[in-house]
Amino acid sequence: MKKIKIVGAGVGGLALAARLAHDGFSVDVFEKLPTPGGRASLLVDGGFKFDMGPSFVLMPDFFEEVFSYCGQNLKDYLNLVALDPSYKIFYPDGEVITIHKDSEKTKEELERIEPGAAKAFDGFIKETSRIYHEVRPLLYECFTPAKILNPRYWSLITKIRALDSYWSLARKFFKTDKLCYAFTFEAMFMGVSPFNAPAFYSIISYTDHVQKIFHPIGGMYQIPLALEKMAKKFGAQFHYNSEVGAADMLNSREPVAVDADYAYARADLLGEKIPDYKYSCSVYLLYLGLKKKVGGLAHHNLFFSQDLNKNLKQIFNDKEVPLDPSFYIHVPTVTDPGLAPEGKDLFYVLVPVPNLKGNKEDIAAVEDKLRKIVFTKINRTLGIDLESLIEVEHKFYPQDFIKRYNIKYGATFGLAHNLMQSAFLRPANQHPKNKNIYFVGASTQPGGGLPVVIAGSRIVADMLNNSVRS
Repeated sequence: MKKIKIVGAGVGGLALAARLAHDGFSVDVFEKLPTPGGRASLLVDGGFKFDMGPSFVLMPDFFEEVFSYCGQNLKDYLNLVALDPSYKIFYPDGEVITIHKDSEKTKEELERIEPGAAKAFDGFIKETSRIYHEVRPLLYECFTPAKILNPRYWSLITKIRALDSYWSLARKFFKTDKLCYAFTFEAMFMGVSPFNAPAFYSIISYTDHVQKIFHPIGGMYQIPLALEKMAKKFGAQFHYNSEVGAADMLNSREPVAVDADYAYARADLLGEKIPDYKYSCSVYLLYLGLKKKVGGLAHHNLFFSQDLNKNLKQIFNDKEVPLDPSFYIHVPTVTDPGLAPEGKDLFYVLVPVPNLKGNKEDIAAVEDKLRKIVFTKINRTLGIDLESLIEVEHKFYPQDFIKRYNIKYGATFGLAHNLMQSAFLRPANQHPKNKNIYFVGASTQPGGGLPVVIAGSRIVADMLNNSVRS
């Protein structure tokens, strides 16, 4: 029987395990943590169930694909519900935009901010839809150096606006900074500034507004549990509390697929010299269990800083912890009250901060000030005293991404999604020299984000199946 070792039980490793077990491989998954999920972990305290990592479900068709690949029905494993409203954006001047499931209602919101924005929205969505349909098939391809020579790909540079930025694309349609930020903030969830992210990442905006945003009932942790369950159904074996060393990988007789952070795996685990990559930002996280329900927020909420341009510059250029930060609040109990004790709420607060590569300051030195600024903005907006409502509190720092997940420099989203680290230029899914080692996860092709990492598992599964047949 064909055998495969998978190092890491993050979402990429789990999806790959399910695919290969279905395809007849003998699959062994080794994970250093006691549970599956990787960054998509779960923290339970006092009846509050905190999803520690990803909080958005976009591109549901990518989730459906991995289950259908294995001859399974996603609905037998996950109950995905579309959110309505999708999210709220809170501006520093008190203005609030609600993004609705019904785009006609969203356009009414946009018109309040910028007359003519409804028409601009239609144009923006038409263009991002076109880009999405060009990009989608590419997310299942591994781009090798040989493919660069194929003229079929050359025309894509202009078709997918590879040389434009996410921001400049939005600016072609919207006049105000307010709406440009509203349609490019998604870049932050890839750990990069919208001024540096290529325009083809606007496909996230398309999925937000056209395919909509979903939530798995029971919380985001249901996703790794579902993938693990499906992998086990086809015979995959899981070995938790089992850290794998370089010797295990290099001396393995069977192929090894690595779902650890790519830069860590090559530089720290294998001891290899790697290029001077650009890394995504990190985040400071607060997990808050509240004594009672708090009104005024949607499932997803964005609070923009007074000077967003400065905020982004501090994080990505100056490597300073911003003291007028933009931040995000995830309140899954709006949709899924069972994630907290009855009558209580759950807040997940995410503040983007610099990664630890060349960082000028330790977040611990400014944490109290940063926390106070965030709480003050929340209190002023919602008319509450958040501090007095906290029953349970946990914190997660950039350093914790290194300690818990072996993420190089605590760069939460892995390698940055800039032009020079996308498509052909992003690390490939097979080791450049040791052809027995494969890579899956956010820092390899096709990129980060749950649906894209799941697509990456298909790339690696195809490569391994082809290697067996050849």
